[in-house]
Amino acid sequence: MGSIHLVRHGQASFGSGDYDRLSETGHLQARLAGEDMAGRGLRPDVIIHGGLRRQRETAEGLLAGLRAHDDRDAAEDVAVEVDERWAEYDADAVLEAARVAGLTTEHGTLDSAGASDEAKQAFQRQLDAALGHWAGLEAFAGYRRDADDALADAAARSGTGRTTVVVSSAGTISLAVAGLLADPEGVVGLWTRLQRVTVNTGTARVVVGRGGMTCIAVNEHQHLERAAGPDDPRRLVTLR
Repeated sequence: MGSIHLVRHGQASFGSGDYDRLSETGHLQARLAGEDMAGRGLRPDVIIHGGLRRQRETAEGLLAGLRAHDDRDAAEDVAVEVDERWAEYDADAVLEAARVAGLTTEHGTLDSAGASDEAKQAFQRQLDAALGHWAGLEAFAGYRRDADDALADAAARSGTGRTTVVVSSAGTISLAVAGLLADPEGVVGLWTRLQRVTVNTGTARVVVGRGGMTCIAVNEHQHLERAAGPDDPRRLVTLR
């Protein structure tokens, strides 16, 4: 039986003017995720990441964490590949589609929104409203096909005893997981709910066997709580 580990990227730089790069916390989260994998004896055969900078930097941090923890240097042999299908939907395009449809008059973007907690919450409310509209458009249908095909390809290469780690984003991981867990008519609803709560470097686990793919865990992030310590275990847990 093989396995696929779907890892959300580390915390990006929301409200900084350049969202698509990891924050200092995001780099730490990525290394901790890699160290945790190595500590549990998980040795990826391949790490696949989307084409966004925050996804690439997270994959690099994961690999650094694996290498730092692994005295046998097994991580040196891990292949790293890019698959654009694991990127993420364009949040700004989603918001623009909602504005064109007259559903919202807001103009915030990932790069221009403020960095405060209030600004993050306001942006999320705006995005939630826009996603419901976008899910009915052809652009979403194409995005969903890409996510399904990317997951199927990852499963095809995750044969007996093989482990594939995929670094992606909350939306794409949530869509892949929702497709495995929900009835067909419930995928969109589960997708929108899951991505709201997917933690930076939270991991979903999928096993691949003769019967196909089965999602056995969603949004695991104990590596962050252990690293933060018992006094403030949520200190390194972020959503945006």
